Amino acid sequence: MTSPENLLVCSTAGEVFAINKTDGTRVWNSKLSGVGYGVGALFVFDNKVYVGMNGHLIALNLADGAVIWNNPLSTMWWSEVSVLVTSTNSNSNASSYKPQGSVVLVGSFGKVCGIDPELGGTLWKNELKGAGYELPCLMLDSSAPDAVLVGCGRRLYKINIYNGQAIWKHKLSKAIFAPSCVTMATQQSSLQAAFTYTGFNNNPVAQQHRRHEREKNSGD
Repeated sequence: MTSPENLLVCSTAGEVFAINKTDGTRVWNSKLSGVGYGVGALFVFDNKVYVGMNGHLIALNLADGAVIWNNPLSTMWWSEVSVLVTSTNSNSNASSYKPQGSVVLVGSFGKVCGIDPELGGTLWKNELKGAGYELPCLMLDSSAPDAVLVGCGRRLYKINIYNGQAIWKHKLSKAIFAPSCVTMATQQSSLQAAFTYTGFNNNPVAQQHRRHEREKNSGD
């Protein structure tokens, strides 16, 4: 049996695969039902693989790829999904509600949700007022463990991970015809990225661009 730390989890064509990094053998693959043939945004945390694809968030068992739960992310439609998982701060006084363990943060279709990692239920939803319907970019900041930074629709938001309320928001640009996606970086995030991988793995903005191109070409 391949140990979890030796697994490389991949996604393409509506499936998720676990590959042994040492010898390249396939350990398991999971065909995701009802989500089409997209490329999943992946986040491995503890014993689960969280997959965001076409308006759904799916939790798989890291050991065998079995589906644990599937959240269809109501009102996010058939859109690309950004995924992050964070441990909650039990000492925080920011909210009267404190989920235990971790929170799965999901961004899609101009919205951000907090998801229960065990049962898959939606804990809260922030509609990102004024951000439109683009794919949000999500970033955690170690200096503020109770919050997530969100970029969407030429705007920035800092959101409480316990209750989904906006701590602050900032309009970056008044441009009308320019692209409305937002990228973000801090010194810490840039150093982490330099030693890890490109952001396509958990914030697949490139997929959104391809979808827009397909929609544009289909109208010709």
